[in-house]
Amino acid sequence: MDIKAIIAKHTKEDGSFDSEAFATEINATIPKEFVSKEQYSKKTEEIEQLTTDLESAQKSNLSTEELQKQLEKAVNDAKEREAQFNADLASMQKTNAVKLALKDSGTVNSDLLFGQVNMDNVIIQDDGKISGLDDQVATFKESMPYLFQEGGAAGKGKPTIVPSGNPNSGGAGEKTLVQKIQERLGE
Repeated sequence: MDIKAIIAKHTKEDGSFDSEAFATEINATIPKEFVSKEQYSKKTEEIEQLTTDLESAQKSNLSTEELQKQLEKAVNDAKEREAQFNADLASMQKTNAVKLALKDSGTVNSDLLFGQVNMDNVIIQDDGKISGLDDQVATFKESMPYLFQEGGAAGKGKPTIVPSGNPNSGGAGEKTLVQKIQERLGE
């Protein structure tokens, strides 16, 4: 829309200006050519909302990629922890099996002897048997016999437990103090 052309159109040859015709034409032309402030504000808000939504969507896509990386890292960490746990469990099972085997072999102090065992040579087989320990125990029996119990000495140190209390102190038939008091009182 060209305002100068509209003004020239409504100016008469004698130089007078027809303002009513000018106003009517301007009022008819403005809605076609211009946007009202209300419409402009509404469109501006829509554009801002769409821009915000677009930025959120882009961040969401970026977050999805980051979450995927974090998930992969967490899975890898879990696999590493599982492998470490399995290795620790196998080591603990091997240690306990060797300690139990040393105790069963008649050692006096199985913990002391365990420190001498070369664990690299000991293998726990699938059926639970230990290989590589018998040779080491035989060597220990030769070089450190004081760490092993003798065949008959193992049974001598066991106490005898009497269910009715302490046995007599060796006095044959002697009455206890309680029994003597009961006799005097006539009970």
